[in-house]
Amino acid sequence: MPIYAFRDDDGNDHELFFNASEAPKIGSTVMGNGKTLTRVASFMLDTEGIARKTHKYPYVSHALPRNLEGAECNKRGQPIIRSQSHERDVASRHDMEKE
Repeated sequence: MPIYAFRDDDGNDHELFFNASEAPKIGSTVMGNGKTLTRVASFMLDTEGIARKTHKYPYVSHALPRNLEGAECNKRGQPIIRSQSHERDVASRHDMEKE
């Protein structure tokens, strides 16, 4: 079940589980944790995805381990991903996958 974000009247954040088909719409209210909660928008910020879309390739990965075999690294040891195929190659070489 997915987690959805809510806020109470005091401005405190809460998370509740709902089936996707039963999730309240953003702005609607539900009772939870003994309070009236308003559903608010929430999302995970994928900074690596943003970097790929706005700057394309190459990009320096801040998520991958430092000094990763199969990728050139900058002075700080952060891997430099040259292309989408290079990204897939590095991921498969180290048994990784995108979240």
